[in-house]
Amino acid sequence: MIVAGIMTGTSLDAIDVAICDISIEGDRESVTLVSFASTPYPDDVADLVSAAIAGTATMEQLSDLPFELSRAYAAALSPFRHFALSPSHPYTLDLVGIHGQTLWHHPPVSTWQGASGPALSALIGLPVVHDFRAADVALGGQGAPLVPIFDQMMLRHATQDRIALNIGGMSNVTLLPAVIPSRSPERSEGGSEERIAEQRSIRAFDTGPGNVLINAICRRTYGARYDDGGRFARAGVINQRALDELKAHPYFAMEPPKSTGREVFSDEMAEMLYRKFAHPSVPSEDLIATLTELTAWSITDHILRYQPSTTEVIVSGGGVHNTYLMERMRTLAPGMMFTSSADHGVDPDAKEAMCFAYLAARTYHGLPGNIPSVTGASRAVVLGSVSAQTPIR
Repeated sequence: MIVAGIMTGTSLDAIDVAICDISIEGDRESVTLVSFASTPYPDDVADLVSAAIAGTATMEQLSDLPFELSRAYAAALSPFRHFALSPSHPYTLDLVGIHGQTLWHHPPVSTWQGASGPALSALIGLPVVHDFRAADVALGGQGAPLVPIFDQMMLRHATQDRIALNIGGMSNVTLLPAVIPSRSPERSEGGSEERIAEQRSIRAFDTGPGNVLINAICRRTYGARYDDGGRFARAGVINQRALDELKAHPYFAMEPPKSTGREVFSDEMAEMLYRKFAHPSVPSEDLIATLTELTAWSITDHILRYQPSTTEVIVSGGGVHNTYLMERMRTLAPGMMFTSSADHGVDPDAKEAMCFAYLAARTYHGLPGNIPSVTGASRAVVLGSVSAQTPIR
């Protein structure tokens, strides 16, 4: 089936649309990226989202928000409605999966992803799967991360421990232990040894901020949406006093399962840091360098604490393009290779949108989308709600 995945993350920089050819037949699954595009987030919608997250939006604005988001998603999807693989090979979209925009995340009590599945379905005339996190939270889970089930299918290795790292507004890791053959204590009559596969539990969690604080200071001081290639950070000097204070944040010491978002690492936090540590005698680059170091440290610290056996960390998300950040992680974890997911056949910019296309397909097939060892939910559950203006083919 052909499924569109639509992703808007905590960076509020773009609407990502991934068109995927997905096959799920028993244990045989495949996800192939057909096309991908990233559309700039409309400024007025981003402002509305920011106001909602900051708690300054009016009731009228909160009522408008899911409809404005749905219109923005419909516009981003529009170029793909009549797309063809070739002149002789057109495709028809069967299903759309949307992450929505996280406005508040308060597990295990609640979570709130903006956007209206029924409104989007009405606008595009296609079935839409939405609100993926609610069922997991209702069962005592964090509702996040949800990408690990996709990482497991696409990136897990038979004999090598790996970690999948996504650096968006927040950073999250999926610990992917190898499926290791182990010897059976019993031998057959012929003396040959039987082997069984020992599947260790996959774990995943948010490590803390990714680009969110860095981007906020870039906007505040340079009018830039992000630190392109890490050039601002590279020009700065790390403020060790500020870094030590940031490292003491209680989130970093929490044990998984755990997740976080803009309700913790926010634009307001970035503004407080700017007022405290940036002044005319201290270049803004120093604060950006310090926040970049915080991201690199929090990622590598969690990796070394929870899966030090790993030799390869597979990176996706906008952070993979920050060469300075990648260098700092390699320095802080010198025994590990940090590679792009592109080296493993997964577009690093499209990965999360691909994941929500895959989750939508799993919902269509009545299959669970969460991993309880990751989220802490009491059981695996089919995720999301389906809004359909037309029957799903």
